[in-house]
Amino acid sequence: MNLLKEFLFNPSECKIPLDQPPLEALPQWGHWLETPELMVAIIPPGHLEVNIRSPLNLVVTSFGETRGIAAFNADRLQPYQALPGGFDIVPQGSTYSSVEDASCFVVFGYSQSFLERIVKVEAEGQKIELQPGQIPKTHWGLSAAIAMQEFFYNGQIGGAFYLESVATAVLAQIIHRRSNLSGRLKRPPEFLDPNLLKSALEYIRAHLSEELNLNQIAATVGFSPYHFARAFKVTTGLSPYQYVLRCRLELAQKLLQNQKRSLAQVAAEAGFGNQSHMTSVFQRMLRTTPKRYQQEMSSILDHT
Repeated sequence: MNLLKEFLFNPSECKIPLDQPPLEALPQWGHWLETPELMVAIIPPGHLEVNIRSPLNLVVTSFGETRGIAAFNADRLQPYQALPGGFDIVPQGSTYSSVEDASCFVVFGYSQSFLERIVKVEAEGQKIELQPGQIPKTHWGLSAAIAMQEFFYNGQIGGAFYLESVATAVLAQIIHRRSNLSGRLKRPPEFLDPNLLKSALEYIRAHLSEELNLNQIAATVGFSPYHFARAFKVTTGLSPYQYVLRCRLELAQKLLQNQKRSLAQVAAEAGFGNQSHMTSVFQRMLRTTPKRYQQEMSSILDHT
C-alpha cells in the first residue's frame, strides 16, 4: 500500500492578507507529498504574503536567500533574512506572518504525535515543544533540502520510508537545537548491541514485503527512531533505509530466477512500491534492469 499522497497546487497568487485573522490551515501552494503524520512541500520562488496559525509543527529551509519582514508568534514584523541551509521553525498552534521575496524552499510539516515519537525514549516522559524562530545556515540543512528536491523530481524513489527517514533526521536536529529540551536529552548508546542488531535485522527481513517504517523497526529494540537510525548506521555502515533497499534487491534477484513470476509480482513480493521503483533500484545498484536480469538468469539456468 502506498502511504504517500501527492498534490500540485498552482494558486493565482501566494497571499494571505496580514490585515485579516491568521489562516488556521496551511496555504495550498506548491508541490506536496503527505503521509498520515507528515507533509513535505516544495514552494517555488516568488513574492509571498503569509499569515497563518499553523496546524502542524513546521520546519522550513530554502535553496537561496530570502528577504522581507516577518514575525514568529508575535504581532510586530521585523526585518527578515533566510539563508540557504538555515531553518525557520513554526510550532503547532503558533503564528507566522511575513511579507517576503522568497527563493525556492522546502516545508516539513509534522503532527504532534510524530514530534513526540522522534526522541521519546531519550526524553524520558518529558513533553517536547519546539521554539519559534530561526537556526543559522548549516551544511546538513541544505543537504536535506537537496535530498527532498531529488526525491520529488526523480520518481519518489524509496516512498514513505525514505521520506520519513529524511524528515526524522531533520526534526531530530531541530529538537536538539531549538526546543525546550535542547541540551537536556539523555545520550543514547552509539552502537547497537549485537543482540539488538540481530533483532532489528530479523524484523526487517521478516517484513520486507510490507510497508516498513523507521518507527516500527526502532520499536523492536526500544530506541527512538532518530537514535536507532544513528546507531544502526554507526554499527553497520548503512542507514536503515539503505539496508532495507539492499535486502529488497537481494530478494528480488532471488525471485527473478523463477521465470513464472511477472515483474509486477516480484516488485510486490520484494516490497518495492511498484515495478518502476524496482527498475530504478536495479539500474542504480546493478546497472541493469529486472527484465534483463531475469533473462540473463534464465540463460544461465538453461546451461546448467
